[in-house]
Amino acid sequence: MVTLTATVEQADDGSFTSLAVIGEHSILGTGDTKETAIADLREGAKALFEYLEQTGQPLPQLVNVEVAA
Repeated sequence: MVTLTATVEQADDGSFTSLAVIGEHSILGTGDTKETAIADLREGAKALFEYLEQTGQPLPQLVNVEVAA
C-alpha cells in the first residue's frame, strides 16, 4: 500500500479538487464531493503506477514531510 498526502480544496461552485505530487508527476482528482475527488485521485495514482511499471520506469520514492504552519 502507498500512502499519499494530498490537498483538497472546494471551488466556488461547490465542487472539490484533490492534488498530489508524486516525484515529477502531479495527479488531480475532481468530484462533486470531497470523497469523490479523493476517489478520483486514487484512480489516477493507480493508473500512474501501472503506467510506470508497464513502461519500465522507476517508481518514485515517497517520503512524508510534515510542516507546521
